[in-house]
Amino acid sequence: MTKDHLLNISVAAADKEDVQFELDRADLVLQEAVVEAITQGEDITAVAEVAELPVDEVAKLAAGVDPASVLPL
Repeated sequence: MTKDHLLNISVAAADKEDVQFELDRADLVLQEAVVEAITQGEDITAVAEVAELPVDEVAKLAAGVDPASVLPL
């Protein structure tokens, strides 16, 4: 394996990490926006539709539960 291959792999791994960070950040921003909308009285079904999330996930967010921490049965 040449130094160029190793450099390409290293750059690709760093790019992937950057993208994952941005996805995680966007997910947190979305969750915050959903919680804010629900606490301001918006309809949970409408919020779920606009957020492109299942209603049960929005309900968990509204209840203060992190949906990622709830394991499916």
